[in-house]
Amino acid sequence: MDVFRTIEVRIAEKHGAIAKGTRKSIGDFLLNDDIKRPVNVKSNNLDKNNYSPNIISAKRLIKWLKQEGNELFFIFVDYKLTENGPKIFRDSGLIPVHNLSWNCLTIEAQGWGVIQMCKPLEVDMNQDIKGFLRGMKNAYETYMRKEARKVEIIKEMIKDF
Repeated sequence: MDVFRTIEVRIAEKHGAIAKGTRKSIGDFLLNDDIKRPVNVKSNNLDKNNYSPNIISAKRLIKWLKQEGNELFFIFVDYKLTENGPKIFRDSGLIPVHNLSWNCLTIEAQGWGVIQMCKPLEVDMNQDIKGFLRGMKNAYETYMRKEARKVEIIKEMIKDF
């Protein structure tokens, strides 16, 4: 079992669940087997420089949140590798997606855009889903401006072909 999977299994067990997420699922495990309450575990090796880790596809998150009653939680885990496998140093506990502050998130180019953590985790317990989505709209607008500039540069580069 790889390190990420080991961590997912441990965290799921801690929450009385079974880690059975796949690459196609939105979460690594479900809270109380509730299909509308998945949990996505994000692990960070403290011994490495993990620059702007991917959190989730922006398009996928939008599609998920547009469905009535759907929720999504994250758990951020800091670990180090030891001779006995990964040792967890910090576990953020369950954080509803809408409490993630856009002060620590960005949308960058990968497919339709991927939400990345560009700064240390910041949680805003006063932010509701509407506030989160407004922040996402602003981040997407910034992303689209950057992509439009890139397209113009590419047009200029290839204009004489």
